[in-house]
Amino acid sequence: MKFDNMTLKEYFFLKKSDSLSIDPLRDREIFFGEAQLVQRISNRIESDFVQPRGVPKFFLFGAYGSGKTHALAHIAYKLEADYKSRAEPIYIAMPPLGSKERWARIHSRLVDSIGLDRIGSAAETIADQAKGTDKIKGFFEAGILNFGDETLKLSQANVFRNFLFGGRQAQLSWEWLKGRKNTPDQATMLGVQKDLSEATDSVFCLLNIGALFYQATGRKIIFLVDEAEAVRSVTNADSIDESQHMFRLLLDNANNCVGLVLAIQSEAGMETIGEFFTREDIYRRVDFEQGFINLGDMVSQVNSARKFIVNILQYLINQEKAGHAITEENLPTQKECFPFTEEAINAITQHISDNQQQASPAFILSAMSGAAIEAWRRRDTSETHVLVDGAIIEETIFPGG
Repeated sequence: MKFDNMTLKEYFFLKKSDSLSIDPLRDREIFFGEAQLVQRISNRIESDFVQPRGVPKFFLFGAYGSGKTHALAHIAYKLEADYKSRAEPIYIAMPPLGSKERWARIHSRLVDSIGLDRIGSAAETIADQAKGTDKIKGFFEAGILNFGDETLKLSQANVFRNFLFGGRQAQLSWEWLKGRKNTPDQATMLGVQKDLSEATDSVFCLLNIGALFYQATGRKIIFLVDEAEAVRSVTNADSIDESQHMFRLLLDNANNCVGLVLAIQSEAGMETIGEFFTREDIYRRVDFEQGFINLGDMVSQVNSARKFIVNILQYLINQEKAGHAITEENLPTQKECFPFTEEAINAITQHISDNQQQASPAFILSAMSGAAIEAWRRRDTSETHVLVDGAIIEETIFPGG
């Protein structure tokens, strides 16, 4: 059989894409880690909903390539699938932060990720439920303004009302929610008596938005924050104290409407997460070590790495077609391993077992993809499928060696 004109996808019976690879967002319904890790994440989400905190709040951590983004995407998928009526997951990446960065930048990013449409629609729903024509009174009676002083609450009630009118008032109100300062004339037009110049007011504003959205939809906003290690770039003492205090407010049980799951890059386990996230006041609010889930052990052992590879192949390869090819061409492999031989899989798992600094899903996927491409390149040299064997793995991991 001639394979010269076959694409990689055709040659290896790929189901999902043109390459042997995983996209964290496209393939979010599957998490390829250890079953125990998947279960721990699932249990944490379930318990957080029924504990006093009322909404998921915990940390994921692992080295570069350990699957943090994929884990967050999978959590979003699970929340949408299993908690559809209760959760509104929102994925964001933490913005780059300077050494003297204040909370305002993080606040603006969080509100931006919620979006004007979500907030405006929720405000309309609550306003429609008001008994009288006084919409400001209606927002107070709805019980959604639970945080901040009376000046902040009244300002925010006016901002929510402004969304009903649209136009410039709605746009300026949106900017106010993100922390923009208004001129005296603009403040009068909006009905706001203060700006969000104080970081604490910013957090209280965010929590009131969460309460508004929950009251209107029955769903709780859950931020899934990638690259949270960016806060380690903040070195100014005042900025650190400010941001830590804001995270404490968000993680406190008094907030039961806005969830927070942070993914943190840490090259050497808990030791390198950084003091910012492991201080006693934050540590305690997520139930100490129970609130820190380590992705680093996902593929560190031979058995776990092999299971990861087999799961990846099962997900990406049409194994029914692979089985037919194996039988018809008498190929020395099993369909769960195709297009790899058992020897090749053993070579990958043994390599990462011996080189723990490379024990990550990203490294394994890179090695698998590179080796598959090399086997495909040799398709015109054989009348049967060229499998990835131990020699090709060796060439892939140690090119030019």
